Amino acid sequence: MLRTIRFILLSTSLLTLISCGGGAGSGAKNADGKEWEKGKDYTVLKRFRLEDKQGFGEPITAYSLLLPDDWTVTGGINWVANGLCVNELIVNRMSAKSPDGGYEFESFPLKSWNWYDNPMMVQATQQQNASGFKACDVMPAYNAEAYLRNVFGPEIGVKQINSVSDFREVSAGMEKVAADTKNSLQQAGITNVSYNPTAILAQVVFADGKEGLAVVAVNQTINQMPDYMQGGYSNGYVCSADSKLLLKYPKGQEKEAKNLLSMIISSVRINPAWQNAAGQIMQNIAKGQQIENAKRQAIWHEAQNAISESQRSTWENQQASNDRINEEFGRTIRGVEQWSDPATGDKVDLTLGYSEAWSKGDGTYILSNNPLFDPKVALQEDWKKLEKK
Repeated sequence: MLRTIRFILLSTSLLTLISCGGGAGSGAKNADGKEWEKGKDYTVLKRFRLEDKQGFGEPITAYSLLLPDDWTVTGGINWVANGLCVNELIVNRMSAKSPDGGYEFESFPLKSWNWYDNPMMVQATQQQNASGFKACDVMPAYNAEAYLRNVFGPEIGVKQINSVSDFREVSAGMEKVAADTKNSLQQAGITNVSYNPTAILAQVVFADGKEGLAVVAVNQTINQMPDYMQGGYSNGYVCSADSKLLLKYPKGQEKEAKNLLSMIISSVRINPAWQNAAGQIMQNIAKGQQIENAKRQAIWHEAQNAISESQRSTWENQQASNDRINEEFGRTIRGVEQWSDPATGDKVDLTLGYSEAWSKGDGTYILSNNPLFDPKVALQEDWKKLEKK
């Protein structure tokens, strides 16, 4: 549900554009009295944490991601009642903006819908939704590109789509998950289900002249079922747009924006305790159980107990299977390089194009191309130098 990002700055002008200077560290001096300028000599990446404030009676970190430390970040996880469309119960909506507004990153909620080859089934489901007994929406079984052109693009105000690329590396990861699920179903004797996952990256233009990169990933679950109306068999489709991401950027900066998008996606880390607890609630609701607040809290604490203390405290550094697709995405558009802490062996993907990197140990990183810059001296703080892998 949630994806990872890596960030690249290829020149001083781009660094100044994305991280506009000022804030903590601006004007810091080294031992020789030289002023180091944030946004010119170095940039700071901060791990922002997004919370679920509704699901379990107390605010819980659901996931985190890296962004320049002077960006404004809003949003998080909400739980909404949407009829019988259980897949849309958890709503992830977040946005981030650079200080000058030149760059804007947004993550949009999952969208789930149904479709049928049989027109009579389509009509019957539409009538049922209109009567107040609403399940998920009914619309054609779009793949990722068709969903962008017919639904997502119009929703976000896209004026023109300049290019669409198939992200094979991303859809391949989705296919691996689908194949594992299908194998489990077949072992249980269910052989009438197949999957069609697709993922794309598109370059788009908006009416105000801004350009953007849109990422869309769509999963289709195809159920072959008896057609009692016309005889034989027909297909029913359960579709979900699991990833809908948008990065707006100033006109003409597509290359830099791809690097930024890569960094952001690759850095996303999901809290496994939250993921386990939310998944349990989704399963219970899907079975028709009513979950009260007290029971939700009990599930949350049970999920915490199921994960060791060490894993809970270091979950952002774990390379869980759900993060692998995000990392593949980042490396697909060549936006990241891997660094490691020589003392601990911990690894992190950071912005491509830098010769020096440091970690503060709290999810904050400094990148620089100036071999004379040392944040331990310039900022008088405890930074550990990282090694490029």
